[in-house]
Amino acid sequence: MNDRRRVFRLLVLYRWISLIPPLIYVFVTYGNGEVGFQRGMMALVTAVFLNAAISLFPTQLNRALQRRPWLLLIDLFIIANLMAITGGWRSPYYLYALNPLMVAAFFFQLRGALIATTVFVPLYLLAVLTGVWAYGETPDWFVVLVNIIGFYLISGTFGYAAKLLDRLRTTSQDLTQTNEELAAAHQDLEALYALTASLHSAVDVEAVQEMVLTAVTTDFGCKRAVIGLVDPQENVITGWLGRVQNGPAGGTKLLTHQAKLPLTPSGGLAAESVLAGRICQATEEHCTPDNWLNTHFGMSGCLIIPLRWGLQPVGVMMVDLAEGDGEETRRRSLEVIAQQTAVTLGMMMTRQRRARETAVQEERARIAMDIHDSISQSLFGIVFTLDGAIKMLPEKPETAVPVLQQTLQTAETVRREIRRTIHDIWPEEMTAEAFAADLHHYATDVLQANNLHIRFDIRGDFGALSARARRSLYRISQEALTNIVYYAAASQASVCVDVAAGRAILSVRDNGRGFEPEVALAQEHGREHFGLRGMQERTRSLGGTCDIFSQPGAGTSIIIDIPANMTLE
Repeated sequence: MNDRRRVFRLLVLYRWISLIPPLIYVFVTYGNGEVGFQRGMMALVTAVFLNAAISLFPTQLNRALQRRPWLLLIDLFIIANLMAITGGWRSPYYLYALNPLMVAAFFFQLRGALIATTVFVPLYLLAVLTGVWAYGETPDWFVVLVNIIGFYLISGTFGYAAKLLDRLRTTSQDLTQTNEELAAAHQDLEALYALTASLHSAVDVEAVQEMVLTAVTTDFGCKRAVIGLVDPQENVITGWLGRVQNGPAGGTKLLTHQAKLPLTPSGGLAAESVLAGRICQATEEHCTPDNWLNTHFGMSGCLIIPLRWGLQPVGVMMVDLAEGDGEETRRRSLEVIAQQTAVTLGMMMTRQRRARETAVQEERARIAMDIHDSISQSLFGIVFTLDGAIKMLPEKPETAVPVLQQTLQTAETVRREIRRTIHDIWPEEMTAEAFAADLHHYATDVLQANNLHIRFDIRGDFGALSARARRSLYRISQEALTNIVYYAAASQASVCVDVAAGRAILSVRDNGRGFEPEVALAQEHGREHFGLRGMQERTRSLGGTCDIFSQPGAGTSIIIDIPANMTLE
């Protein structure tokens, strides 16, 4: 708009400068008393008055001319009259007559210039004939033809230049828009790179969810986003984690929910998107049939992106991106984020599943070996003794009875052994060194915690601990180390056992990221051996206490206090 104003002002300036030839012509050609001088002065005054009006009201005339192009005819008619009374074909207003033709070219480009010139040519010829009648001179028709050609040539050239300038202006605007889109795309790529790098350092599924949601709601400007995870065992979508902006003041808040949506068409658009592996754009309808999700996350009219790792569905991401919002590049960036998230979640879930399977296989192998070495051999001895006693019973009952009594005692021993094995296989001769070595083996080989430095410290009389107390401390330590490896993102940890005054105190500490115990305990459901809830329940069953101290960014300490002497139940 500023460029158009400058060009229009330049045309006004040209209009004033083009009055120099008429001014010189009047004072040089005619004397003060001649009729030609009077006509020239009248024409000059008229032109000056017309220029002054245009100079005083440029904006109003500009708008009026764009709305009503026919107003330009008035200017053309006045100029034709000025040329008629100042000599016709030899009028000094030739340059002045080009101004309205340039204006037509400026406002309406080449087409407007040609139309205005074609309309003006008859007026110019009429002015030439009027000059012949007024001055009685025969016109030089060659000059008239040259002037007409000049009208077309100059106005056409100016109109074509205006057309090129308009194209240049449009191209410049397109380039500006393209640069803005490229800048936004570059910013998105930087955010994607940062997110990808951070995902590689994530230690658990919840950390991945939180990283992705933070990027989507901050770097990509979405007001709210939520991620749900697929549980293949129950065939549901659960483990919901969402982040919502806190209004104009900025900042976001994190929301969690354990709703279970069936991975069937009854689970709403979110489940249908995961099943079909297709991105869906919801309208005003709710994305899920769960009222809590719809109310707290406000997920209606959102973009639903399934998270799939190969053919395996791992979750769904829903973002508050209504149809038509933003550039198409923003949507493609969100799709790339979803793909990267799906790969990370899929690999992490697979790694955790394999770790659990490895632990189960090792436990099964150890149980099988214990059964073979103790119970199996004892049962073989019982069978062998009973077979001999049965053979002796008819002939030597007095000899068979003591054998049967001894066998009964052996069977009772086997029964207790079986009960202990079923409860939890545990070697009676577990020493302090074996306790620390087995836990270190569990952390490095089973959990693959190669970057975690663990310090073991056992004080007091470890041999005073009963088998059940040792087993319980070992299992609780396993659970604590599992949490540290999978959730704490720690580089150092310590396991300390202090046996004194008939009590055994276990303390497990790490320098990880910490958490809010109340929130973590509220999120855990149905975990038998792993997790905070499992440790608390196991400790309470032993008649002890379990204290958990942690806060975000300050690491975690777990203190277990149980009796040192306990017998198998």
